[in-house]
Amino acid sequence: MQDGIKIAVTGDAIIHGRISVYKDERFLSLVQILRDADVAYTHLEALLHNYDGPEVYPAAEAGWNALASPRYVAGELKWAGVDIVSTASNHSLDYSYGGMMSTWEALDDVGLPYAGTGKNLGDARAPVYLDTEKGKVALISMCSSFTGWARAGEQRRDIKGRPGLNPLRFYHAIDAETLQTLQHLAKKFGWWVVQVGDEWLFSPAGLHMAIRRFVVRDQPGVTPIVDEDDAEGNLRSIKEARRQADWVIVHLHNHEWDADKGLSVPPKFVPPFARACIDAGADVFVAEGSHSLLRGMEIYKNKPIFYDPGDFFRGIGRVTRVPSDFFFMPGLGEKARSWQATPMDGIEAAGILQNGPFNPPGGNFSGRVPGSVLAVCSFGDDRSLTEVKLYPVAHLPGPSSRRGLPLLAEPEAGKELIDYLSDLSTPFGTTVEFKDGVGLARLTEVRS
Repeated sequence: MQDGIKIAVTGDAIIHGRISVYKDERFLSLVQILRDADVAYTHLEALLHNYDGPEVYPAAEAGWNALASPRYVAGELKWAGVDIVSTASNHSLDYSYGGMMSTWEALDDVGLPYAGTGKNLGDARAPVYLDTEKGKVALISMCSSFTGWARAGEQRRDIKGRPGLNPLRFYHAIDAETLQTLQHLAKKFGWWVVQVGDEWLFSPAGLHMAIRRFVVRDQPGVTPIVDEDDAEGNLRSIKEARRQADWVIVHLHNHEWDADKGLSVPPKFVPPFARACIDAGADVFVAEGSHSLLRGMEIYKNKPIFYDPGDFFRGIGRVTRVPSDFFFMPGLGEKARSWQATPMDGIEAAGILQNGPFNPPGGNFSGRVPGSVLAVCSFGDDRSLTEVKLYPVAHLPGPSSRRGLPLLAEPEAGKELIDYLSDLSTPFGTTVEFKDGVGLARLTEVRS
């Protein structure tokens, strides 16, 4: 068995310019934490291309705004101390297969291993490995929030697979009254509805691969359930990684939330699946993507589960080009819908769609305390968790070119953030204490 290891974990990295030029001491303090870890992980949210590569076309359906970053951003992540990245997200195919493949090439050029997207489902679902002084580290990355065409397809003996992301689909268990409501709406909207066994399948006319699945249960209400095939495939990948590697990180990008409790609480299907991943051999499970900004954490069988550590690099700079479809989204005003509109015209007009929606209440960034955390998980040589340090992160409010740059939070703001994280973690049986400027997860409260 290898010696113990320190694994640094962050949430989203959305970067549209160079970060190596900034000399703010509180920013460089976070960079040093990443560099000092044996392994530093982040989620790469944007595609890396210069708009002109082969097959780099804006997708008809992007993950809201089509995210594009210069290819040099891969080197900027490397400069910041990042060692390994996940790529499965709702933005993985914002610029079609060409944008995704350009991202792979940019990461390969700087030696950054990545997981979560691939040439086919087997490739996208497979673990990626990083060799370190402290042993081999594996990463599996998946996504539950995506347009149907973005998921990777499996190979067959007579036809090749489809490039895309590693999916974690889900369906819903509903009561009989909810089924009747759905059936009524389906007739009104002209949807195709069919019952197969105990499942009810709903789809728009002519789009029978874009199916929403429902099963009727006696339990009242609506409960999301992980797709059994995707769960089995991803757990199999985790078990393989456990056999190959000394340390295993599992990532899930998800925008869903608990419909009863709001955006700051993970959807009901994520906690049981996260625990199943730990049971299958994961040492760290990290979900992110909610933009709430922050969700709670859990210590399960002496392994950390982060339900969302929050955005880390929160959109540094701005995209310089936006596809025409974005300007003509429903809800944007006439200024944005003009052919003379600039990218910022469209982005500013679209803000109303992201902030203050009817549901979820408050919209993005509606958490009680703004900020995120950079987690450093320390393990002993027997894979036991010995410490989880949570560094509180604030974000620079401006100017616009630097808005979203992560900074080590000042003590008072840091305590408020860590106390909030502890409140969010209490339902999962975990307490986080603020001490000497950082949060410390209490490891004595281990759930089994």
